[in-house]
Amino acid sequence: MKRILWAVAIAAALFLFARSASAATAPEFFRAASGIRGINAFAATVQSAHETGFWTSELWRIARNGAGIKATKAWLDTGRPVVVVNSPESVGGQYRMRESVFRKYTDLYAFLDDYAEKIRVDYPHTASQADNFWGYFAGLYRGRWGAWATDHRYFERLSGMAVRLAPELLGEAWRARMLSAFTLAMERGTLSGWQVEIIMRTLKGAGAL
Repeated sequence: MKRILWAVAIAAALFLFARSASAATAPEFFRAASGIRGINAFAATVQSAHETGFWTSELWRIARNGAGIKATKAWLDTGRPVVVVNSPESVGGQYRMRESVFRKYTDLYAFLDDYAEKIRVDYPHTASQADNFWGYFAGLYRGRWGAWATDHRYFERLSGMAVRLAPELLGEAWRARMLSAFTLAMERGTLSGWQVEIIMRTLKGAGAL
């Protein structure tokens, strides 16, 4: 009996160690993203935290894919590594699980390099707003092939995650910084009306507006 209990305890410890070793934290991701040109480090961290469930998802654990980037034909043709994972997708406003082929990376930095390239090539509107995270999020809806995600509530979820991570990543003046970024995005005309409504609702809820 004691041997069985010891075996269970060891297995549990190994599982927890493997999980903690594979997970990242928002500050760690933010620091790594800050060194990558062409992306907004805060926005990229927010997006990845949402996509991976704070870096605990299967796709992150087995593939270091921090934003649900799927494997294109060009990726497959060059024989680069992939994984097949079931993930939720929004179809007609309903969420369904679908099996998809995703890109696989060796580590966080390999992911960030490829992510930045994808932003540059496929999401030029996002790339042009690398200094403004609200505009950065808006650009994810104006990619060469459409929006980044099928989730019809994606912008709303990113906005909520931004408020959740802002105190930790943007410092004590996070409310002022979020409002300032919103003002700049409005001045530039980078937001759609429905996006403005979501941001205003989010900022009001956070006491920033």
